[in-house]
Formats: sequence, C-alpha cells, structure tokens
Amino acid sequence: MPIVRTVYYLLVFLCIGISLYLTYYGFEKTFQGLTIPFTIVIGLLLFAADYLIQRNRERGFPWVPAFFLFLLAAVFSGLSNFNALYTNFMTVDVVAATVREQYRIFQQDLTNTRTRLMEQPEVREEDERQKQLENELQNTWTQMNDAERLGCGERCARHIDRINELLGENITELRRPGPDSSWSQRKQFYDTFRNRVLETLRNQNATGPLQDIRSVMRLIDDRLERSESAIDALQKTGFSSNLTLSAEDGEIKMLSQLSSYTEDVEREANTVLPNNQKVNHQYIDPTLGRLGEIVYSLKNGFVEVPRLSATIMAAILAIMIDFIPILYALVAFRPGEGITPETTSNDYDVLG
Repeated sequence: MPIVRTVYYLLVFLCIGISLYLTYYGFEKTFQGLTIPFTIVIGLLLFAADYLIQRNRERGFPWVPAFFLFLLAAVFSGLSNFNALYTNFMTVDVVAATVREQYRIFQQDLTNTRTRLMEQPEVREEDERQKQLENELQNTWTQMNDAERLGCGERCARHIDRINELLGENITELRRPGPDSSWSQRKQFYDTFRNRVLETLRNQNATGPLQDIRSVMRLIDDRLERSESAIDALQKTGFSSNLTLSAEDGEIKMLSQLSSYTEDVEREANTVLPNNQKVNHQYIDPTLGRLGEIVYSLKNGFVEVPRLSATIMAAILAIMIDFIPILYALVAFRPGEGITPETTSNDYDVLG
C-alpha cells in the first residue's frame, strides 16, 4: 500500500501541477488580474477532492459527494485547459484564415467603391476627353510625318484646333514646322506642344469635383497597395515577427489597420458620391479570431471547427489530466482496505 499511495500522490501533484499551468494560461486573457486567485481556488478544490476520494474509498466511506466536488472544479479546469491547449494548437491557423478572409472583404469593398467612383459622370466624361486628346495628339504626329505632307500643314492644323476645342482653351501658339523641316524639328515641336496640352489638362483637373473623386481613388490605390504589402509580409514571416512578437498580436494590428483603412475610404468616398450612391463597407472587427479567450476558443473549436483533430485532441487532454488521479484511486484503492483498529466514528465528516 505505501507504494500505491506514493504513486497516487505523485500523480495527484503532477496532474494538478500540469492542470494549474494550463488553467493559468487558459484563464489569463479572460480573468486577467483575477487569474491567480481563480487558479489557486481550482487547484485547492482538485487536491481536496482527490484526497477525499482516496481516503473515503480506502475506508469504505461514501466517495460520491467528494466526486461531485471534483466535478465542480473539473468543469472550470477543463474549460481553461481546453482553451490553453486549443489556442496553442490553432493560433497560427486561425490567425492566417481570419486575416485572409477579412482582407478579402476589405479588398472587395475598396474595389467596388473604386468602380462606383469611376462610374461617376465627371470621371467618365474626363476619361473620354483624355482618350480623344491622346488620339488627336497621335494623329497630329502622324500627319506631321506624312511623307507627302511633311510639317504641320492644313490637316495637322485641324487636329490642333480639335485639341484646343477639347481643352476649351487655346494652347500658346508655337511656330509650326514647314514642309522642309527636319525630323528633329518636328519632334521638338510635337513634344513641346504635347507637354503644354498635358500641363493645361492637369491644371484644369487640379480643382473641382473631379479632383475630389480622383483624390479618393488615389487613396484607395494607396490603401490597397499598403495592405497587400503587409499581408505578404505577414505570410512570409509566418504571421509572427513582422508586426509584433506574436501571431495573434500581429493579426490584431493587421485587422486594426484594415478596419481603419476601410473606414477612411468609406468616409471620403461618401463625401463625393451622390446621396443615392453612398457606399457601406463591412465592418472589420480587429478582435476576430482572437483565440486565448475561452468563449472564442469554444466557438472556434466546437461551432466553426476548422480542424476537428485539434478540437478532439485538446478536449481529451483537457479532461483526462484531471481525471487520471480519480481513475487511479478507483482502481488502486479497494473499499475498506484502509480501515484500522484506530479508525473511529470521528473519521466521518460532512463529505463522507
């Protein structure tokens, strides 16, 4: 019996020690400053229940009330143990999946908003005007180099007039190359004329509703580029050291950034869009996928179930670590074998 008891109490101390370690980290994010007191209470309840079950089993006393005490402690211990183990198994997978899904939503919202901005009449008209200007400029250059009509003659002049008409103002008159002009002279004229056309176009678009819309479109392009670079960096570093020291912290910072970006774009876009075309981006919650808190781990493990094997393994280990001493006590200690002549009625207590 001494050996059996020694093995039993070694199991009790080892299993409770492991359970308390898991309990502490399982409760840490949920209870924060109260984690240590909760962990101590659960540890004392587990030890008391293990001791009472062993003692009452040996002496032939009822051990079921002590088992209910054990179950009370084991419920909270099992939840925290599962949280710690499941978080350890799944943090990187959940972080990666969450960031990818939220980035998909973010990218889709910004792309749709950009499309809506591009469909605005001011943008379509300006795009069409720019295409016509580019076409007229190309025709001007082609006409100037027509072997039968070198230089800027009558047909070339018509293209220039059309350009002035599209711009709504006349480009400063330049000396036009004649039929006997060289290629370099024609090239110099064309480059100077083209630059003045483009400069006039930029000046016209520098202010007004069109510029406001273009500004939002540039903001969208910038946010998409930045977030894509951050996502790539997270993936290359295994969702760890690029942004912060842990995968979960990196995820929260990444989602916070995406949330801020999409809100900025939504706000700016709605200032330039008509009332009947306002955009409404999906909210990106920076706390999504934050394993480590019991409610999130339970939801992910038993409702969403991204990896069944991890859920099963974490659940089995979380439960078995507390039940091992109990199972050993029920197998190793037979009722009544611990009764001695010195045993008296004083051995009976409330739990017995």
